Amino acid sequence: MKKILLATTMLAGTAGFAAAEGAVALSGSAEMGIWSDAYGDLQFWQDVEVKFTMSGTTDGGLEFGAVIDLDETNVDAASGQDYPSAYNDDSGTSVYISGSFGKLTLGDTDGALDWALADMDNGLTSITDDHTTHVAWFGGSDMDGKAGADGQILRYENTFGAFGFAVSLEQADEGEGLVDDTFGIGVKYTANLGGTDVNLGLGYQDSGDRDGSAIGVSAAATFGGAFTGKIGYISFDDSSRNLDSHIGAELTYVSGPIGVGVNYGKVEQVVGDSYDSWGAVANYDLGGGAKVEFGYGSDVNGLGDDQWSLGIGMSF
Repeated sequence: MKKILLATTMLAGTAGFAAAEGAVALSGSAEMGIWSDAYGDLQFWQDVEVKFTMSGTTDGGLEFGAVIDLDETNVDAASGQDYPSAYNDDSGTSVYISGSFGKLTLGDTDGALDWALADMDNGLTSITDDHTTHVAWFGGSDMDGKAGADGQILRYENTFGAFGFAVSLEQADEGEGLVDDTFGIGVKYTANLGGTDVNLGLGYQDSGDRDGSAIGVSAAATFGGAFTGKIGYISFDDSSRNLDSHIGAELTYVSGPIGVGVNYGKVEQVVGDSYDSWGAVANYDLGGGAKVEFGYGSDVNGLGDDQWSLGIGMSF
């Protein structure tokens, strides 16, 4: 007990010190429920995530900050079961500086292609991300963090009215003898069509001989007051990973506390048959940061096996 009190006192003192120079915000989330994995095994599920957001401003008006995202899950990847990588313990950090010149971010962040394109995630959540872990899910991140990269992305971005652009660089891991870095460029534009805002994205990323290159486009719009639709497409020049193209689409309905959505993805290969999959998600907002969440993924391992989950998601 004395150790706990001492640690709490030290943390409180540190937070007060940080507040004198900048700001430190603490947020988090937790999940509990049941999960049916790709093997049809019904299991309990719990997950806790804590995020620290630190920010400050220089005397000259330059803003700076960092984000530390800590994710802890009860799934044991060493148990012999082939869980998707999204279920392994994960942590991500990034730092940034921003000002009138734009924003520069380094760390666990999106490359320019992913930054520009819309994710087919329905803007909703499920406790084990079933609706976004099926094999052909479209997330726009196909060129980020691949084998041989060092895992850190440097991205510069700026916005001018309805137009935004970004460039990114992810270095190769030269310890593996690879020298081709990944360079990306992306643009975003919001067009008003008859009173409806349509968010358009265009991106290109190239990793040389390592993973080839890719160019992608996407469009997203909210219509009828409650429906949101998105579509995205990526074309690859990538024989090493046998990818030719990737298409994704989603439709989401949100009204009051109820949100439901479906998304679909299809991958065309250079050699071999194409494959597709789809996901579904439903949320009911209980208020106060708690939601009932259901998710389903039609093929989460490339073998046609599905999975689903049902539980409570909590935001703090």
